[in-house]
Amino acid sequence: MKKTFLLIAFASSSFTLNAQDILVKKGGEVENVKVLEVSPTEVKFKKSNNPDGPVFIENRSNLYSIKYQNGEVQLFEEKEKSKNTVSLPPSIYANPPKFTHEAELFIGDGWGLGYQLRKDFNQYVGWDIIGVSYMTHFESPGNIGLVNIRPLGVKAYTPAYKAIRGYAGLKLGYSFGYEKYYYNEYFHINNQTYFETHSRYDTEHFFGLDFSLGVQFHKNIAIGYNLNYITNSDGGLVNHMAKISFIF
Repeated sequence: MKKTFLLIAFASSSFTLNAQDILVKKGGEVENVKVLEVSPTEVKFKKSNNPDGPVFIENRSNLYSIKYQNGEVQLFEEKEKSKNTVSLPPSIYANPPKFTHEAELFIGDGWGLGYQLRKDFNQYVGWDIIGVSYMTHFESPGNIGLVNIRPLGVKAYTPAYKAIRGYAGLKLGYSFGYEKYYYNEYFHINNQTYFETHSRYDTEHFFGLDFSLGVQFHKNIAIGYNLNYITNSDGGLVNHMAKISFIF
């Protein structure tokens, strides 16, 4: 009878030692505890080696998991991530095409047409591979106009709100135009001086720069402001124009 009682006591003691919860912290530390309470922000427990000792409190944000004595496992990391992470729908600009083509219409101090080939690396920055445009100034109706060649440029975009995003661009290159000049040709007849007015076109060569700022409303259309600046040894000229872009 005495032997039976000792055997039962030993088995009960062994069960009590194994009846414990395992607390795993994010730093990798493992503790054998008896969990008393799990709240949305903290976990209360006692140490297994001191069941009559003080109650300890640990923030849930510091814990990875609890393995209970019945084998159930409670994970905290994924739940905490889901609380703090806002799921946003993907932007329509997230996966840009290999190349983007842009047809441009300018109106302001004059008018103009342009074409731009661009490589967008992501939804925030792109490289202007080549751009050409033709512009003419309203104050010089006799001039044929100005041809702009822009082989170097960069374009940056703001984060998108729905389908709307801002942009800023800078392009550098070369410009040339044909300007109309008038001159008088004098001749003498019977001691009288006469003259005739003639005209000719001279070619002008410039360093050119385009700066643009605007808003893209969708994948296929954008509006903004374009500053076209050209300069040579004789001075410079600035054209201020609104720009409408058709993107495809």
